[in-house]
Amino acid sequence: MHSQEFDDLFNEVVAHPLEADGFQKQGKSLFGGDTNCQFAWIRGGGRLSGTGEVAHIVCFRHSFLRGKSENQPTGIPHDFGDYPWIFSCENLIGSKPGEWVFDPARLMSPPFGRMFYSALSVDEAVAALDARRSAFLKYVAWARTLPLATAHSQIATYAKDYWIARLWDEDYRVHLKA
Repeated sequence: MHSQEFDDLFNEVVAHPLEADGFQKQGKSLFGGDTNCQFAWIRGGGRLSGTGEVAHIVCFRHSFLRGKSENQPTGIPHDFGDYPWIFSCENLIGSKPGEWVFDPARLMSPPFGRMFYSALSVDEAVAALDARRSAFLKYVAWARTLPLATAHSQIATYAKDYWIARLWDEDYRVHLKA
């Protein structure tokens, strides 16, 4: 399978259904959210992906959190560094919500998952993309029900060691007091 064929399948199996759920496609990535939560499915390019493969990562944040610029984003952030919860698309499949915890190591070394599509048939690529979309939708549903106190406790654990966790800890403290 060549890249254009894969991109067409990605649009059909992933992008269009997510756009119907309110996500917006920007380039090859998808972004969405509401007043409480923001999500991204970021496809990496350049050095992140080679011929016949796609590199991608999924992200979640509460919308009141500041970004790494230390300012409140004016829209849904497009940089994975503005999201506390980032995961490999590949590792999301088959994982459980108990495994979806904040880990600052993922911010230092983003876990871009790699899907090698060049050797896949159309049916295999559709099944693989459908599995990733389904896992992403479960992740979105989980994030929307994640209690703020739980999210805060995961981040507060790292507030002394990571400046971005310290920033987000402050944001949760302010938001939880309101």
